[in-house]
Amino acid sequence: IGTALTANHAHASMMGVYGFMALALGMFALRYLVPADKWPEKLAKTSFWSLNIGLAWMCFATLLPLGILQLRYSVSTGYFEARQLTYVTNSVNTIIEWGRMPGDLIFILGGVLPYLYIAFLGLRNWRRGRTVDSFAEDALYEEIQGGRKAWRGERAELND
Repeated sequence: IGTALTANHAHASMMGVYGFMALALGMFALRYLVPADKWPEKLAKTSFWSLNIGLAWMCFATLLPLGILQLRYSVSTGYFEARQLTYVTNSVNTIIEWGRMPGDLIFILGGVLPYLYIAFLGLRNWRRGRTVDSFAEDALYEEIQGGRKAWRGERAELND
């Protein structure tokens, strides 16, 4: 408790679960605000992968090693000493913390900025009244016929 392992768990669970769930809900709503012919699929994929890679980098390349080193130090010298400013700011920890920067840049530049641009497109389309007008009948579900799913291309064959 109170080591970098706690921060690792907190970042991974809060952003990895609730943060990504909020982003996914936002992306789902933006699909209805941006027409399909204007939807930036490549930016959406870039945002998805960059957010995941950036969070994984932060958790596995910096916070996990920091937490393991701090746990090892607390077992050998004591918990109080492992939380002292002299330990937390030592040269090894500083180098590991600076190693977090590439993951943060991937997260922000490749993940957050494209997502914000897509949100801007959705807001602009909504303000101009150019949102998606109608959807296919099966936009949100797949029918099950004859005990197996009928994929979009097979629907005509299964109904015959």
